Amino acid sequence: MSDKNTQIIKVPNLLRAKVGNRPGPDLDQIVEQAEAAIEDMQDQYEGWIRDYLETINTALSEAQASVPPNLDAIARIRKTSHEMKGQGLTFGYPLLTQVGHMLHGFIERDEANAARNLDLIAAHVDFMNLVVQKEIHGDGGPEEEQLLGALEEAARKLSKK
Repeated sequence: MSDKNTQIIKVPNLLRAKVGNRPGPDLDQIVEQAEAAIEDMQDQYEGWIRDYLETINTALSEAQASVPPNLDAIARIRKTSHEMKGQGLTFGYPLLTQVGHMLHGFIERDEANAARNLDLIAAHVDFMNLVVQKEIHGDGGPEEEQLLGALEEAARKLSKK
């Protein structure tokens, strides 16, 4: 059943004319360039994580200094931990990615609950500070794994209240 007023218009594909027939870049070369760029940014990242931690530590102090806790400060901790989780793995700090993910999630699930549990937020921040101060690249060891597990369990218990 076709409508006599329906008209099909075929539009020519002009992309090939604009791009040309030359071959694309070599995939190995692209990967090599990306790895070199990440390596060049590694030193910058070391500075960035220290700046992120300064932001988180300052926000935590602000939250702890006010009653009730300053929710803007809690939001800054959430946002900054999100930034850290997004970049940690790329630059060789998977522990920062994990703890940043946990902290961000704990605050995001219930900001008011997180504000009532500043000690747990502080424990996450202390762990982040430890990772950066000791320059713990990789997954750390059994102690770090145990600390991550304890933070995760505490967040799970406190999120149910």
